Amino acid sequence: MDSTITMDAIVTFLGQMGASTSAEASVLCKAAASILFAISEEGAKTPDDALDILHDYRFQTKQYRALHSKHEVAGKPVCKDGVWHCPSCNRRTTPNHSYCHRCGKKLGWG
Repeated sequence: MDSTITMDAIVTFLGQMGASTSAEASVLCKAAASILFAISEEGAKTPDDALDILHDYRFQTKQYRALHSKHEVAGKPVCKDGVWHCPSCNRRTTPNHSYCHRCGKKLGWG
């Protein structure tokens, strides 16, 4: 992408386009401009910066989901040959403990 194009220039262009087009196109241009303005307020000065912010957001969301699943969503321990095992790491666990001491998975005994 051309590094000389700024987010401010794109927002300005969309504003001008919206002012000189049909009512439907004007609404679309205003919506696009407000989205890009919000992203630029988060520090994006160029389209590449905006893409980096979106990439980081997706990565952090994926990490949050994994941590939430592991530490906040309880998994039922599995009993094998009279010994309780963590549903996540399959290591031995002690009955009625809230979390696996090996991997940190939340355990649900109910």
